[in-house]
Amino acid sequence: MAPKNQTSTAAIDSVLADFGRRPEEPTPPKDAPRRTRQPPNRRKPLDATSHLDQLFQQLFPRDLQQQLRVITAGLNGRDFGSLESNRMIVDKVNRILRGTDLCLVSEDGTPVRLRLVKPARSKNGYFQLRSADAHQNTVYSGAKFPTVRIAEKP
Repeated sequence: MAPKNQTSTAAIDSVLADFGRRPEEPTPPKDAPRRTRQPPNRRKPLDATSHLDQLFQQLFPRDLQQQLRVITAGLNGRDFGSLESNRMIVDKVNRILRGTDLCLVSEDGTPVRLRLVKPARSKNGYFQLRSADAHQNTVYSGAKFPTVRIAEKP
């Protein structure tokens, strides 16, 4: 019987299996017949550029601007019920826009940034449009999603 502080081979094998590695095979006796070594499997090299192009097309389809126009038209004038839901909508719209050459434009044609602010008088927060220039004037602030349109960045 092995002492308590000595680890069994089976325990080590199971730990290595958990890490996705196989334990080393024991060395065969010298009189055992030799096995011929087979060449490692050669995989076709990964064509990273085609995978990158494919991912780019999935993330930014050619009709992305049209899709965003339809989505923002469906969001206009709505409240999504909670501060967390409103923040999630604003964050998703902004994340999509950051990865593209598109921007939001207010009703009067001013390029704007969309934010969600939490004034003390509103439990769900206020949607806010701020001009995208250096002055950052507030163009809209209200409980409902503002009326905006999607345009290419100037």
